[in-house]
Formats: sequence, C-alpha cells, structure tokens
Amino acid sequence: MPSELSAATHGTSAEVVEREVDRDEGQSAPAPLDSFDLRVLDPAKTTLRRIGGLTRLTIAGDRSWTRANPARAFPVTDPDHYIGFLDGAGKDIGILYDPALLDEESQRILAEDIEMRYFVPVVTEVKKVKVEFGAVYWDVETTRGPRHVIVRSLRDNLQELTATRVLVTDVDGNRIEFPNINELDQESLGVILRHL
Repeated sequence: MPSELSAATHGTSAEVVEREVDRDEGQSAPAPLDSFDLRVLDPAKTTLRRIGGLTRLTIAGDRSWTRANPARAFPVTDPDHYIGFLDGAGKDIGILYDPALLDEESQRILAEDIEMRYFVPVVTEVKKVKVEFGAVYWDVETTRGPRHVIVRSLRDNLQELTATRVLVTDVDGNRIEFPNINELDQESLGVILRHL
C-alpha cells in the first residue's frame, strides 16, 4: 500500500499530498484529487512561458493554464521553496517544491513574477513621522527611492516578522519593510512599539 505524507500549506485549507512509489508494483499509485488536495508539480514536466503578457503554466502530457499566478507558501521562513500556483479564477493549480529544478526560461519567468508580487522596498532612513487622527504619515528613504507612506490603523497593518523586523502596509496596499526597528530614531520607534 502506498503511504501518504500531507503538509498543510500556508494561508489555505488545501493540503499538499505526496505519494510514495508502491514498492510491489514499482509505479505511483493513482490517486484522484478532490477539492481539498493540491497537486505537487513535477519540475521535469512543468514549464512556464510568457504569452501575451500572461504567464502560462503547462504540465507535459496533462494540460495548460493560460494564466498562472505564483505565490510563496512560506514567504518569510522558506521563500525559495514551495511555490504555489493559482489560475485566473484564483483556484489552486498545484505547488512546486523546488523552482531551481525548472528549465532556465521557466525559472526566469517565475523570478520576474515573484519579484512583481513581493516587491517590498526596505526603509534605509526615516526622514519624518507624524501621527494625526489615527493615521501615521512617514517620509522615508527606501532601497527604491524616497516614499511618502500613509498608514491607517497601524496596529492592523503592521506585521512583526522577527523581534526587530517589521512589515507595514499602507492605505494603497503597498508594503515597506523596516529591517531593524532598533536602528530607528526614538520617535519612529515609539510609534511602532505603541502598535505592536
């Protein structure tokens, strides 16, 4: 009998199901996917191509999706593994354990898509911070240039990644990272600490 190893994916109720080879027959046991299973993608059979500005995912001998949107299952703890793909309707296609095993063009396309999805400027200097009517206004220098950031309800839009590293989401849904809050000026540090 084949054994199954299941691991819950981050942020979804779907499960990753890996099936071991049936030792008696020497081949994988067929297992239909139900609505709670997620297909583990074989990098040798999976290709990504850019067609008309969209990313197309093809599983050789199976099917293609005209729109495939990648997302990291563990963006903080393991950003280089477990890349999930959603179709244009937001439904799960499958999960890829190690994208480094894809062909070169697929790796390049995936890297571009991931960069666009996880574009997060890192704050290098806080020029000014002001709290007014429950909103925080930041003027900061980032790795991508100067930014004016407005955050309403900082407590709801501040994510503590480590004891000293935080991610802030502004009113437009853009994110900025403070890599080490202990290096901030006292006023900025006070604003963050009051909302953690």
